[in-house]
Amino acid sequence: MDKPARRRREFGLLLKINLLLGALTCAALAVFIAQEIHTTRSSIREEMEASNRVATQLLGRITAIYVRQAPWALAEVLRETGRVRANEIRLYDNEGQLVYESPPSVYKAGRYAPDWYAALVTPAMRATVIRVNAGTLVVMPNPTRAVLDGWDDLMSFVAGQAGMLALAYLLMFWMMARWLAPFEQIRRALLDIGSGRLDVRLPPLKGKEPGEMGVAFNRMADAVQHDMATRQQMAEAQARLAAQKDFTQALHRRIEEERSAIARELHDEMGQSLTAMRSIAAALAQSPDLKGRPGADAARLLFETAGSTFDAMHRLIPRLRPVQLEEIGLVNALRDLAASLQQANAGLRIELQLPSEIDGVDSDAETCAYRIVQEALTNVVRHAGASVARIALFVDDGMLRLTVSDDGRGAADPFSRAGHYGVRGMRERAEALGGRLDIRTGPQGGLEVEACIPLQQVTA
Repeated sequence: MDKPARRRREFGLLLKINLLLGALTCAALAVFIAQEIHTTRSSIREEMEASNRVATQLLGRITAIYVRQAPWALAEVLRETGRVRANEIRLYDNEGQLVYESPPSVYKAGRYAPDWYAALVTPAMRATVIRVNAGTLVVMPNPTRAVLDGWDDLMSFVAGQAGMLALAYLLMFWMMARWLAPFEQIRRALLDIGSGRLDVRLPPLKGKEPGEMGVAFNRMADAVQHDMATRQQMAEAQARLAAQKDFTQALHRRIEEERSAIARELHDEMGQSLTAMRSIAAALAQSPDLKGRPGADAARLLFETAGSTFDAMHRLIPRLRPVQLEEIGLVNALRDLAASLQQANAGLRIELQLPSEIDGVDSDAETCAYRIVQEALTNVVRHAGASVARIALFVDDGMLRLTVSDDGRGAADPFSRAGHYGVRGMRERAEALGGRLDIRTGPQGGLEVEACIPLQQVTA
């Protein structure tokens, strides 16, 4: 398994700005300190050079007076002169023995600047050697007191500057916190929106940019909430539509089952009853006892009525149950339907554009297509007053497409006709299987019904 990647720590905008201000403050303080050290170094150099020059001239004149005397006499004069500021004076005899050394400074006695600071500000100085009678006088510059003064001045400067910069930093920190507070509100609101809380809105924010961003955020949140509500409504509507399609498909399937059951009952029960009635009526009409009597005419009338009822029942059964679909398939069933309608309506010619056979069409699609053609032709016969009707059926891009057109009167809006539920039924049948049905003006001036029904893979 891969090791989980380490999440990089992200700093907030306020912290980044504060870090930047802190870095700039420290940088400014460092520049000030460097400038102060450079100034102190130059000042110490000038002071050391001046004091050494004065001490050298003074001691040169003194030694010129006592050049002929013994070293102890010069040492006595040096003791009376005392310490010359910023200089160490030593008197050696000819044998190298120390005869005199200037006393230590009492100015800030016992205190010294840090070595690193002293190394930064102490200039390179050389000792001055003066030859006297029977001895040597050495004048060595000693900048330790000047360095200590510089260190004390630096500490006072750093303390003052650090205090001022700290106050400025705290003031900027407070001001930035106030200025960036609206952006923190915007950030939290964006996180809330991202977590799904679409009802989050920002109050009026202070400042030009935060105010404009708050207004834009609220508009965005309104749009997102409205879009999500619309999407939810669309999803619910699609779910209801899918459920309605399933219900409509199941309803049509149930209707077909009921029609088949009624057709079977008519064929089996009523057909047998009518056949029995005809047989009884025929026997009564041929009975010697009824010949020449009124009962014989009644028997013949019963025989004829039973026969016409039987014929009407047989004409009704195909409308209730398209037996041809199960026996000869959709194409041949449509041919038989067109032939029977054309035979019953001598003034109507039905033209067919059908393939030899269609494979891969399930029973629901076949029944839907057959019922749509049946209802369309019925409307042509009843309402169109047409002389020619055309039926076309073909398969295109996984869709079963059929059209029924005529040259009749047509209609502006067939769906608005009162009581005309057959057209709506055709559309519901097509949409229940995921298809569509359109009705428009046909090329011959009448109506054209076009249905597209998705093909489904028929399983063995």
